[in-house]
Amino acid sequence: MSFAMRLITPLVAVAALAISGSSEAQVTIHFTSAQGACDITTDANGLRLTPGGTDLAGTIATKTGPGCGAAGGGPTPDNFTLSVTPSAPLSGTAFSVAWTVTGADTCTGSATLNGTPLSSLSGWTDTTSATSPRSVTASTAGTYMLSLTCANASAAVNSLPATVIVASGDACPVTPRTRATTSDINYRPGTHIRHGVDLREWENIWGHLSDSDDGIPFPGPNGASPTIQTLGKNQYIAAEFDTGTLPTNYSGAYTNVSYGAGPNLDMSISTACGDFAPTTPGCLATNVSSGENYLVWWRMVNGNDYTCALQPNTHYYLNLQFHDPATTGPGCTGNTCITTIQSNHQ
Repeated sequence: MSFAMRLITPLVAVAALAISGSSEAQVTIHFTSAQGACDITTDANGLRLTPGGTDLAGTIATKTGPGCGAAGGGPTPDNFTLSVTPSAPLSGTAFSVAWTVTGADTCTGSATLNGTPLSSLSGWTDTTSATSPRSVTASTAGTYMLSLTCANASAAVNSLPATVIVASGDACPVTPRTRATTSDINYRPGTHIRHGVDLREWENIWGHLSDSDDGIPFPGPNGASPTIQTLGKNQYIAAEFDTGTLPTNYSGAYTNVSYGAGPNLDMSISTACGDFAPTTPGCLATNVSSGENYLVWWRMVNGNDYTCALQPNTHYYLNLQFHDPATTGPGCTGNTCITTIQSNHQ
């Protein structure tokens, strides 16, 4: 690739070129434009006068900077966003990371796990083409921070970091009870029924105040009082949620209320699915009857023997089951019963 520059103002350097016909050395010319800076460097022959004229000519070795345009500038934009799907993947299961960058030839990923740099993350910590998306698999549960650098011969741009909380992909217990997956939910007071709710996601249960509002992630709307219409006596709920960045000492509690009453309950908050024997103090309540009786209290970071300590940016399960699988009520029909659990926080 060559270029020519029209001489506008006489220069001493140009006079020297007129004597020799060439600068005979590599030359870098700095341009600026509305798109930014562009540095054009010639090859070792430098600049030369065109035969019989006053134009300067040279052969481009490199072009660097956003002002060089698509033909030779760096990729755009800088600080681009990484989109992760699903937002809460499981260990051992592939998730997708997508981005939008123009003008890149390659992209190189980097990652940390719980703050420690990783030398390898399958599908991510290598250099490949700039094609989006990538399929990534994390073998270990934890909090990952992903970054991506995309480049061409001229320059490189970097992504904004993306936090991905990977939950354990270990199978939930299937004995002595199985994990409940769906139920109709009535949001009281009144009859506001949401049908076929996925009970595996906390937001689907306590993230609503009615059948028509948008879901709110943990800790959800204050005072949410869902009545789970059909929970099997031989089932448990393991509702997944992430704590995010709630402030230290932010707290809340779950209550087994009297309206929409069901049988006595066991509840735990644990990093494990279906875990009704957590080792963290304050994270288990057993055989709690309905009638405005408290189940598990929680507090960010600073727990105690009575309040479950939750850590920021951590994946948890709210585990819930009827204490006695042979219960006959209240609120039971056949092998299923109802239960209403209120969530409050401050």
